[in-house]
Amino acid sequence: MLKKEPTVVLHQGVYKKTIGINNAVFMITGMTIGAGILGIPYVVAQVGIWIGVTYILVLGMMMLFLNLMIGEITVRTRESFQLPGLVGKYLGGPAKILMSVIIIFSGLGTLLAYLVGEGESLAGIFGGSPAWWTVMFWTVGSVLVWRGLQTVKVIEKILSILVIAIILGLSMAFLPHLQVINFSYLNWGKIFLPYGIILFALHAAPSIAEAHALLPNNQQQFRKALIVGTLIPIFVYIIFAFAVVGVMGKETTEIATLGLGNKFGSWVRIFANIFAVFAMGTGFMGLGIALKQSLIWDWKISSFLATFLVILTPLTFFMAGWRNFVDILGIVGGLFLGIEAILMTLVYWKAKENGDLPIDNYKLPWAGLLTILVFVVFTIVTLVSIIQLIHF
Repeated sequence: MLKKEPTVVLHQGVYKKTIGINNAVFMITGMTIGAGILGIPYVVAQVGIWIGVTYILVLGMMMLFLNLMIGEITVRTRESFQLPGLVGKYLGGPAKILMSVIIIFSGLGTLLAYLVGEGESLAGIFGGSPAWWTVMFWTVGSVLVWRGLQTVKVIEKILSILVIAIILGLSMAFLPHLQVINFSYLNWGKIFLPYGIILFALHAAPSIAEAHALLPNNQQQFRKALIVGTLIPIFVYIIFAFAVVGVMGKETTEIATLGLGNKFGSWVRIFANIFAVFAMGTGFMGLGIALKQSLIWDWKISSFLATFLVILTPLTFFMAGWRNFVDILGIVGGLFLGIEAILMTLVYWKAKENGDLPIDNYKLPWAGLLTILVFVVFTIVTLVSIIQLIHF
């Protein structure tokens, strides 16, 4: 029996192979699970497990609704755009410039966080200078970002499976070591600490346009991919936070895998940091390509210049001394991603009125109520972030 050849689509002037729902799920999951998961146990430990898990669930649902809204925007839009292009189409030039600034700064800040975390994790496995390992990872990651989507989507799928397997394996291994006292701690004085890190860890908006571009003409499958790809990280984060904080308590370190290695010895140090390397590796590749494509698609910058800006800028900031992992995640998540969510909610309302294409099998139940809820939540998050930065 002859093997059916994969379908191809003309995407931004280039013929590319389409992907199935499984690859779309792993594209979204791989984009989501990155450096943020390493900071989640620390902020959960600071406020207490139950407050922290509530944060993950509530913000996780808000992010699911937001991702479904962005998915509907891409379905209603004929052209292939990343987020700034969508904002420009529906809200106009000034809004596009604002979104571009948000995307560029949040994207570069995220890539910088990946560089910091990868250096620490690789040093935890092999020893040596974290800065040296950062440069080594940057070299490999930059090549993959340059190679583009078709190369990386296969690697992302493999690494996403490995990451989830390692997280669940480590979490199961920690169960006999859970301390009951670690589940009773609550600290309402730090109630606003977790949201920036958790929001950062749940963010996957740039991957939605990528997934839709290569999963065309199947709205129902695309919607399923968005839901599953968003729910998997929520489940993984809750399991990991319970396991790490249940074992470490208030001793949880800012980069969770480093503290686990110190507590349980060499085998945990190696496996935990391997997981960290894989998790951040998938995020670096996915985000790097999405940011590059945004510059190419939406601003018509040459591929060479876009690649150069994406891969060189984070390394420049790293060399300039920007190396505080949690602070980077908090600023990117709480401020930049909050503004991004507000803008995409406004775009959703405009796209429902002025979209190019009809939707058949892509429905968002209770759209009015959900969009208002998302808008209110992210507006509050953004305002609190601004107040905190002013008083920092």
